[in-house]
Amino acid sequence: MTRHQVKKNRQCLNCGYTFNSNFCPECGQKAEVEKLTARLLLDQTIHSLTHYEKGFLHTIWHFIIRPGTASINFLKGKRKEYQQPVGYILILTAIYILVHNFIIHYYDFHYSPNAGTTLLDFKEEANIFLRTHFTPFAFIILIASAYIIYLVMAGKVFNFIEILTLCLYGGGTYFLMLTISDLILGVIFRINIISINVFIWQTFLSLLYNFWFTYDIFKKIRIRFFWPRMIFTGILISATGWMIMNYMPGVWLSLF
Repeated sequence: MTRHQVKKNRQCLNCGYTFNSNFCPECGQKAEVEKLTARLLLDQTIHSLTHYEKGFLHTIWHFIIRPGTASINFLKGKRKEYQQPVGYILILTAIYILVHNFIIHYYDFHYSPNAGTTLLDFKEEANIFLRTHFTPFAFIILIASAYIIYLVMAGKVFNFIEILTLCLYGGGTYFLMLTISDLILGVIFRINIISINVFIWQTFLSLLYNFWFTYDIFKKIRIRFFWPRMIFTGILISATGWMIMNYMPGVWLSLF
């Protein structure tokens, strides 16, 4: 082997195989893995709309039980085994919307105002609007959460696009949990899945998974003042989510 060939040898970031070509012959991943940027995220969005990755179920499983390990692996370049983030959240969001709407119409669930009210006041109307348009508000909260995690937890370790990418995985996994929740509550127990009590449960589920997701990522990095920053992040995300869900639907109805 010549000196020129030795210089070109590289190790695959995905499987660790040593090679000297543009693609790893062992797993097929590209030799050069780009740093996550807004442009790369846009390219992955286009790719995700036209391709289905083999690692979809693998991605779901690992972002439920080991979101920290999966996140660090993806950021370090082990990307071949994971579904692309934009495609992941789009697929799981679409499944949730289809299942959610099917259950509502099949079991004839209706929105119910609070007990004792005959006419909907503005606050109740805003609450119903939130429950009927939950998905876009969830995406707004996801972006806000990514920015909070970036400011408080990531520091100089990750850039914002990297944190947003990880939050796309977290958001997709959360929509899967909502789908399972709707199937259990709506189909098995015949509970009205658009009632205020179920909405409170969904919010609580979001807080639990968000805490687990953030904790499992950053405990592996061993950042300074880990627990104070974790607690502060949780408080900020909870407060931001509460303000978005309580005030943004009313603002939208007032403007439009």
